[in-house]
Formats: sequence, C-alpha cells, structure tokens
Amino acid sequence: MAVPFYDHHKLYLRRKTEIDAAIARVIASGRLDWGPEVPAFEAEFAALNGAAHAVTANSGTAALKIALLALGLGPGDEVITVSNTDIGCSSAIRFTGADVVWVDIEPVSRTIEVAAIAAAITPRTRAIMAVDMFGHPADIPAIMALAQAHGLVVIEDACLALGATIGGTTVGSLSTVTCFSFAPSKHLGSYGSGGCALTQDANLAETMRKIAAYGQERIRHYGMHTGALDTGLWHETEGLNERLDEIQAAILRARMVDLAPNLATRRAQAQRYATELAGLGLDLPQTLPGYEHAWRNYVIETDDRDGLRQRLSARGIPTNLSYAPPMHVQPVYRPLGIAEGSLPATERSCARLLGLPIGPQIDPDQQTEIISAIRACV
Repeated sequence: MAVPFYDHHKLYLRRKTEIDAAIARVIASGRLDWGPEVPAFEAEFAALNGAAHAVTANSGTAALKIALLALGLGPGDEVITVSNTDIGCSSAIRFTGADVVWVDIEPVSRTIEVAAIAAAITPRTRAIMAVDMFGHPADIPAIMALAQAHGLVVIEDACLALGATIGGTTVGSLSTVTCFSFAPSKHLGSYGSGGCALTQDANLAETMRKIAAYGQERIRHYGMHTGALDTGLWHETEGLNERLDEIQAAILRARMVDLAPNLATRRAQAQRYATELAGLGLDLPQTLPGYEHAWRNYVIETDDRDGLRQRLSARGIPTNLSYAPPMHVQPVYRPLGIAEGSLPATERSCARLLGLPIGPQIDPDQQTEIISAIRACV
C-alpha cells in the first residue's frame, strides 16, 4: 500500500462536525476581524501549557519575529542558535537587524549544546534561541541559568514540541518566551497558518500584542470594530500585521480536544518503531532522562540515508529530510562566510537523518507496512 506522510482530509473527517460548526459560527457572527475567538483561544492555549499569557500570530516564524522585536533585539546584537532547523529562526533574527550566531548541537537530543552556547557568548550577545528539535526539548533549565548569569533572554522555538515536558513541566512556561507553530502538519494544526508566543511576563505580552497588530492596544481595534470606541489611531510602536485570524482561532479551539490523544498516538508509534526497528544497524532517536518527547518527527540516522530513502520510495513509503541541509550551508547564508565543517555534530546529523511517517493520520496497518519495508530495505 502507498502510505501518506500527512493526510489532512482523514483528520478533518474525524472532527468535521466541530470544525464546520466553528467556521460557520465565525461567519454567521459577522466578526471576521477582532472578534471573540482569538482571545478565547489564547486563554485556553496559555492554560493548557501553564503560561500566564499567550499572544497569537499568523505563523510560528511571525511569533519568533514578534518576540525578538518585543525583547528589543536589533542591529549590533547577537543571537545564539542552531543551524539544524527551519529558516524561520535565522530569518527572524536577521529581520530585526541582529546577527545570527550558529553553534553546534548535543548529538542525542539534536538540540543546542549548552557548552557551545557558553563558548559563543560575547559582549554583543543579547539572546539565546533554543530549538526543541523533532519534539525533544532543549536543556532549557541549564540554558536559562546560563542566560541569567550573563543577563540574556531566551526565546524557545517549541514549534515541534507542543506537549513535551522537562522534569514534568510542560514546555511553554520555562523560557522568557516560548513560540509555537500551528501549521497544518504540527501537533495542533490550523487550516492555513498560525503561531503563538507564550510568556509569564505581562508587560512583554502586551508589547508583543502591539507589535503583532499595527502597534496599537487591542482595545482600540476592538472598540473601532464594534463602534464602542473610536478615538482614531494611536500607534505606540512600529507594529506589523501578523495576527491570527478569527476563523483559524475557532478551528484551533475545535481541534484542541484531540491534542492529548494525538500525543499519546505519537508516543505509542515512536515506541513501536523503537522496538521493531531495533537491531537493524540504524541510529534510532533517543529521549534523554527527565524529558518527555512530543514526537512531531521520528527521525532515524544512517550512513546509507539516500539509498534507503530511494528503496523505501520504490515501495510507496514516503520519507523526508527534516531540516537538512543545515542553515549555515544554505545558499542564502553563504555571504556570512561560515565554513562547512564548522559545526561537525550538526553536519553529521543532517547528512544522515531520515524522517519516517508518524502521527494520528497513520493507522497501525500503515505503520506495519512502513516497518516491514524498512526491514526489507536495510
């Protein structure tokens, strides 16, 4: 059988009644902009992740950008991060005018190495952007301790790690700001694009809200759209227009009920892969002690990555190259002059990794087919 990597239609049918009702509710209300769905979703999402404040945006990249701007990052500043991730991290940093500083990864979790961060700190360093790779959180407690010792802030890209935990605490409340994506293929997916930044800092949250929405307080927008308050424009900062829209917020509220069972499915599938692919000579993903993985991706590593990928494709099994090659060797960043070979653990992982299908769209028979194909192709 041909196995899909994603199957959005299949997941839609599981929650069709609720999703259709959510969309119809927004359209019937006439409040297509500045309605009740966005603040309601923000309150629910913040509570779900143990955060005091949630500020939605129209993508995970936008959430990162808004967080960086709200924290005052700009020209002359340096932000330390990793290269084995989506371009959104690096481009968001450079959008502010700050310089991106890539460091190497800890090879088991494939997240930013704390010792490498410490070695890269300079007088210009203002922030650390940690990325929770494939659903495994970075060592946020150690990173926060290092940041506090040097007067830095920590932006956590948890776009792949919704529902993950560190020492029993859900990701979303430990960093200065934690950002998530609601792209359709994420743990909690919209039917378009969306993102969110979580923080415990009320003032920072208010600044992010202004930046996300034209540089004005939300009360002005709501007031103007309802007629309750129309005092004209009052821009307090150079804001953007990178907000989550009402229909996407309503859809996310309808789909949030499936998050816990979907996480359970991903964890069960990951355990099955670990059990049934053991002993084949593949490097299977591991979870460090004290962490609970969210398994947005199940990423193996092998020296015969390209050959295995071709053989699996011939059998109808899709795979992907999850965030590879790394950013520092991408054409857009060649002018920065970062030599290939400068991040050996990152480069080795990206040259060997292969993502397998995982998630609630994959049923047990399909996973059986994937495992059987891998056994035949290795």
